[in-house]
This record gives sequence, C-alpha cells and structure tokens, in this order.
Amino acid sequence: MWDVLKSKADPLGRVLADRHYTRQSIGATLWTRPGYNFVLYYDDSKGAALWCWWRPKWEAGVGRFDKLIALECTMFRNESDALSSSLVRDAVSLLEHPLAEKYLKIERPYNLPLITGVSSKLTASRRGRNNLPGHCYREAGWKDFEHSKLGKADVWLILYPHYH
Repeated sequence: MWDVLKSKADPLGRVLADRHYTRQSIGATLWTRPGYNFVLYYDDSKGAALWCWWRPKWEAGVGRFDKLIALECTMFRNESDALSSSLVRDAVSLLEHPLAEKYLKIERPYNLPLITGVSSKLTASRRGRNNLPGHCYREAGWKDFEHSKLGKADVWLILYPHYH
C-alpha cells in the first residue's frame, strides 16, 4: 500500500522523480508542479514506486491552460514488484483518505474527474510491445479522451467520478 510523503521535496520521491521522463531539472529539490500535490510512495523488496496527484490553485485564479477542472496524475513511476494497474487503483482509492483533502486543499477530491497524459514515444521501452500507452491506467478503468497534444503527452486518459 502507498505511504503519503509529507513533503513535495522528499528525497525518497526525488530519486524516482529524477528517473521519470517528465523530469525537467534532475536533482532539483522540488520535483512536483507548483500548486497542491498529494504525493504517494510505495516500496517493496524489488524497488519503489512514486505517484503524484496535482491540482492548480483555482481559488487564487490559477488554473490549467485547458480550463479543465480535474485532478491530474503528473507522475507515476513504478520500479517495484507491484502490478502497475493495482498501484493505479490504490492511488485512486486514496483520494477518499482525509490526507488527500489536506494536501490537495479541496473537499471530496474523489468527486473530480482524474486525468493523466502519457508520451507514447517516451514510455515505449517500459511497456509491453502489444500494449497501448497508459496500459496500466486502462487496466484500472481509465479511458482515452481528446486533449491538447502540447508538451510530451500525446495520449490523454480520464477516469470520471463514481469510479469506486
């Protein structure tokens, strides 16, 4: 099961974040996006996994460029023995935990759509040859949705509320 990291600068998370394809400044102390982050960490005998839920500071007038009101998984890296789709399901279920409200500074975060972007090119080496980008999310019930192709992500997935 995931543990909640108390800081978005936690060194345990930074090690995995530095190996994630979205990392812009390897070694930088802060490795999450500005805004509110709910960071999860998992480890077992083989390795570790990292997950980050993110939301902008809507109440301060800071939103997403696409105007979506959603929580985004901005980082998921699994180097553990755990099945990635199981970790995805667990990370989603943790949005019902009181700590999710605390760190994301929003009531009932589980009522928002959940999104993630995936780079088909940059994730190709880490997935099965016959699997679509975001395979582990798809196995956990996430669906494709049309979205901007700006940045590294060319595949966008969504999970609507009432998923539990």
